Amino acid sequence: MLQLPIQALPNQQFQAVLDGTAWDFTLRSTNGVMSATLASNGSTVVENARCAAGSFLIPSRYEEAGNFLFLTADYALPDYTLFGNTQSLIYVSAAELAVFRAPPVSPVITAASFDPIAALPLRFAPQGYEAS
Repeated sequence: MLQLPIQALPNQQFQAVLDGTAWDFTLRSTNGVMSATLASNGSTVVENARCAAGSFLIPSRYEEAGNFLFLTADYALPDYTLFGNTQSLIYVSAAELAVFRAPPVSPVITAASFDPIAALPLRFAPQGYEAS
């Protein structure tokens, strides 16, 4: 993850090359809510998307070159007056996103995993049962 420098301005444009992809950013204050337009290598990916804390800006089917999200204090809506202070724009690379998408590895449970002769825990012991 990489924090991108954003300024405390209501409307701003900037460019960044991230993992070999040239990104063009336009952030606008629209009726008290921030919106973002993103272009990748000259092609618009997202136009005037509403910015929300902790939510990716790019829909998942287009995130092969990474994705972006705003981190804010207490998940407040992004507010340009707090950019660079308590709010930041974060880039998550495609490799990092792949880790999120990968299903967790769970152990394979078979009949061999259970010991039929194992002692029962005391709270499940039948009445009159004495542990040895």
